[in-house]
Amino acid sequence: MFFRIRQSLILFAVAFAMTLLFWWPLYRGAGFIGGDLYPYFFPQKAFYSDCLKSGLFPLWNDLAGFGYPVLGESQTGAAYPLHFVLYRSFELNTAYNIEHLLHYVICFVATWLFARRMGLAGPSTYLTALIFTYGWFPTRACLEWAILTGAWLPVALWCVESFLQTRLWRFAFGLSFAIGLQLLAGHFHLAFITQLLVVSYTGYRVFSGKSAIAVGPVQIPSARGRYSAIVGLSLALIAGVGLASVQVLPTWELKQRSSRVVTGGDYDPAYGHMPPMYATQIVAPWNWYSLLAIDEDNFVRDIAEFVAPWHWFGPRHDPQNASQLYELDRAINQCRFVTPTSGTNKVEAHCYCGIVPVWLSILLAIGWMRCKFSRSTPCAAESVLQQTTGFWLMAGLLALIYATGFFLPIGRHLPGFRFFRGPGRYGIVTTLAIALLAGEMLGRILKRLPAQSTRLLLTIIVFASTTGDLWLVSRMVKYTVMVSPPRISFREDSVVRKLLLAEPAPARLLAPGPNVCNLLGISCVPWYLGIAPAEYVDPQNAMPAMPKPLASNVPTPGSPELIEWLSRSGVTHVLNFEPLDEASWNVVPVWSGQDPLLNRVWGRFEPIYLYRFRQSQASDNSPNFPGRAYSIDGHARFLWTDWRNAPPGTRRVVLDPDNIENATIVLTELAYPGWTARQGEKKLEIRKQGLFRAVEINNGNGEIVWTYEPWTVYIGAIVSLLTLFLLAAIAHLRYWHPSLLRPIREPL
Repeated sequence: MFFRIRQSLILFAVAFAMTLLFWWPLYRGAGFIGGDLYPYFFPQKAFYSDCLKSGLFPLWNDLAGFGYPVLGESQTGAAYPLHFVLYRSFELNTAYNIEHLLHYVICFVATWLFARRMGLAGPSTYLTALIFTYGWFPTRACLEWAILTGAWLPVALWCVESFLQTRLWRFAFGLSFAIGLQLLAGHFHLAFITQLLVVSYTGYRVFSGKSAIAVGPVQIPSARGRYSAIVGLSLALIAGVGLASVQVLPTWELKQRSSRVVTGGDYDPAYGHMPPMYATQIVAPWNWYSLLAIDEDNFVRDIAEFVAPWHWFGPRHDPQNASQLYELDRAINQCRFVTPTSGTNKVEAHCYCGIVPVWLSILLAIGWMRCKFSRSTPCAAESVLQQTTGFWLMAGLLALIYATGFFLPIGRHLPGFRFFRGPGRYGIVTTLAIALLAGEMLGRILKRLPAQSTRLLLTIIVFASTTGDLWLVSRMVKYTVMVSPPRISFREDSVVRKLLLAEPAPARLLAPGPNVCNLLGISCVPWYLGIAPAEYVDPQNAMPAMPKPLASNVPTPGSPELIEWLSRSGVTHVLNFEPLDEASWNVVPVWSGQDPLLNRVWGRFEPIYLYRFRQSQASDNSPNFPGRAYSIDGHARFLWTDWRNAPPGTRRVVLDPDNIENATIVLTELAYPGWTARQGEKKLEIRKQGLFRAVEINNGNGEIVWTYEPWTVYIGAIVSLLTLFLLAAIAHLRYWHPSLLRPIREPL
């Protein structure tokens, strides 16, 4: 017992120390900026955190464009337990940092446990955890979902292998919760890859002859036991999906209405592939990575460069090539040999595990092939990993090939594969395979060394070199930087936020940078969504292009097409980098200057300009800007809207009884299933008015109350609760009344 406690303490201490090494500025209160963080993830989390702290659970986000279902778009992860606790309890940047660091600890510990269960021991388990956790994820720090969902992959595999070896039900329960939590985290692509890996690995382990032997005291299972193991793990997977139904069903509903159902338009499933030539990064990183890309100078970098010697010969010392390699995205997209014509980027295409681990895994692969194809070489399989080496070699190779986009012509016709883009993400399987094989090879080498001092020296060299190597690459290939103080900490100081929230009616803002101004708590266009409703990508609904600025100090004129689109879309204000021509835009200036939040996020020192659209008068011919709701009865009329103190899924439109009768009332929010409208006790029929929701009324008495009541969320919540209750009931019977389940338990 004491040994296990000490081992656990060492494991968590190492996991924590690694987060400190890679992300120490976050512990000092810094924050990320770059990539999709401020256009996508932070606006979602800011809205989510605001709702939770006001005592509301958000179902509809009305800030990005004309709104979208929070659980349907999924990447907010609204039902993820850690999100719910952290974003309700902490300031936004603190919650984000805690969750980021915590999932690195989860991933490291889970990978160590899986490696241990596979038969590795000592330094080999730590090397495996180091390679997987810090080889694939740090580069993707600009993608919040990468570590949040990827951390649960080794947890799921550990539960599978533990169940196959011990047949203990608690590991089947653990698999259900691992799959459920991964789905609730909100990014289904890595969850899909996890489920593919779990299913294929389980099939191989159970039906591959000797590889199905459970190590330890458990004997070779009978044929009935093999099939019962498959059934048990299959039910656990189904239960995991059931636990996440509150997230899965709304996402399924949005999927049916999204542009991804029919590939075309702006959606390209091949985007984010790894060009075959760029796959050489795995064995020859010096051909691609440049030390010039590192924007940090500190003692950690100096040590990392010293212990990772291949960087001594990198492009920093070849000025002719260094400038080209520094622009890694351009170099990658110029690799057109046997590759899709789709675009990609250095983060999506990244798959690097460290030069020492790669060559360790290659040595193991060579030894395995010699053993398999040479009759004179004896083959000993002492551990599960040795028994499944063939599987991991094949899985890693197939994942690498798919990451290049080579199999996309086949994947386009397969469920799941055709829906997700970013084939380079399959490199996570390759990284895990290399991590396991490198750990196994290190263990074999250490066993052959007679002197303990020699084994210790080799272990230090391998770990130091790999850690320094991965640290340097995580700083070379990235879109994020850590800055202090974090930009999001200036949110409450934003002048634009204060001005717009003080408006008498809810504002909608035309602003540069999709979604960024959602951080102000303001609805804005244009929008940026991962899975967008089909209406958002319909060319008929597209926002006309913003006029390009003229010469310096010349106000930008307005476009009639854009002004007309903004008028019927409920836009009330414009924020711009350059001054606008007030006459052609029909605007009045509100403010100009440097905003404490927005200027920092955009990295601008120049002033920004805020304008308000004029309300037209009956006697003029200027464009009409009626606001967020208006009536149509030959012309548009202004209506008073009020929903600031209401839940995000409720809208109140106050009618003017003197001016509105037998009219169509348009609410400039997305026409999406689940919304109901009532005028008093009368339920109104909702119809589409372009992008928006509209109802017919006979009189202007009272008000119209719109409510978002999505059946997919309610049914999904019921299924999730029922699944949780069922798992709890089975666990109660299994551990408190085991005799009642003996007929089921014995075959397992």
